[in-house]
Amino acid sequence: MPTLFTRLRWSAFLAREIAGQARIPFAPPDAIAEAQRRRVRGMVAHAANTVPFYREALRQLGLGPEAFRHAHDLARLPIVEREQLQLDGARLESSAVRASDRLTLRTGGSTGAPRAVHHSTRAIVLNAAHGERERTIVTRALGRRVGYRETVIGSPRSTAQEVQAHLRQHTLQPRGVRVERQYLSVLDPVERSAERLAEFAPDVVHGYGSYLAVLFAHLSASGYAAPLPRVATFSSDALSEPARALIRDELGVRVLGTYQAVEAFKIGFECGEGDGLHVNVDLYPVRIVDAAGNDVAAGEPGDVVVSNLVNDATVLLNYRLGDVAALLPGACPCGRTLPRLSQPLGRLDDWLQIGERRVHSQGVRTIFTTESEILQYQVVQRAPWAFSVSVVTRGPVDETAMGARVAAEFRARFGDRAAVELTRVDDLPRTARGKVRAIVPFDERAQAGELARPLP
Repeated sequence: MPTLFTRLRWSAFLAREIAGQARIPFAPPDAIAEAQRRRVRGMVAHAANTVPFYREALRQLGLGPEAFRHAHDLARLPIVEREQLQLDGARLESSAVRASDRLTLRTGGSTGAPRAVHHSTRAIVLNAAHGERERTIVTRALGRRVGYRETVIGSPRSTAQEVQAHLRQHTLQPRGVRVERQYLSVLDPVERSAERLAEFAPDVVHGYGSYLAVLFAHLSASGYAAPLPRVATFSSDALSEPARALIRDELGVRVLGTYQAVEAFKIGFECGEGDGLHVNVDLYPVRIVDAAGNDVAAGEPGDVVVSNLVNDATVLLNYRLGDVAALLPGACPCGRTLPRLSQPLGRLDDWLQIGERRVHSQGVRTIFTTESEILQYQVVQRAPWAFSVSVVTRGPVDETAMGARVAAEFRARFGDRAAVELTRVDDLPRTARGKVRAIVPFDERAQAGELARPLP
């Protein structure tokens, strides 16, 4: 546990960094570009001195840190793929950040490949400060800056909860100032979440877009009597336009999207006035590229490649995030000068029908975040209570023991009727487009062409 002196020091750092953050999105482009250049130079120098992958990459390129003065210079570095982070993540870690001074977060792996990312305490405190840029939009809608209530609906092992817990351990947050939060699970049926919302009466609700769509449809259809939240924010997966219209126009709740990932926290946010997301380019410069890594024109969709200029523990520069989006031309009517990005164009998340319950697929994905030997997985629902799990591992494992652990997690979340059969394989079946479906629901598993091999 950090000492009182350490917590005071981090609290002072947070107070200093949070000052002026609300004004940065409106700053002149030259000022934003200068802040970006400063961070590019600092992070590349840090990577060259302390991160094995970048030290070797610069040596092979024949370049020193001084060659990287602008964000566009980062394109000279090799693109880091998600598989590289998963298989060889240690080479992307900085030797300058002690293990005791970082928080390790693992993705659920939407394509069946979980990844671990270390975030330094410094980066987590900075993230709290940078959140002020989007938080001011929310607080303006609420009419107050502090003391409001927020419900966060996430996975059982929520990244948001881990980050907030780490922040509370390292800083002092007076009760009257901090946001009071309620955490709900995407495993809960929307009927139960609606009951908990009514009990807590939040001003803001945040969650997966696909879960909020179903939740607010239930609130609308059920004649929800409690006061509705004033603002709904979403991330992680898409919120369809019909669902957005229902929440915004029929229920009168302001809807704002955010773009964040375990690998890069505060990439972008919606202002509510113009199209798309404002990108925090001074913190997370974004490129849109084709499969070969070449930049595409504004307005054209491509792969999102991001550079994290905030986190100095696992350093990710020129990292292919796995999303598809497009840069949007032109200025936003809100007056913010940060460039804009479309909402990621990924598919909506799957829901599974398990017995009488509809369960968000993230509740299944997070079962695998603690199994460090699993490189990829695929869960096929063969019957309402029966699942086949195929895993690709780093090497030989005790299949029986791993299967027992995974089965126990399924039963703990979905009930004793859940039956799981786990098999270690060398590769997983892919869709016609070459992707792995991490979760294949029962009602979709027989769709023609969905998987490369037939499922009985």
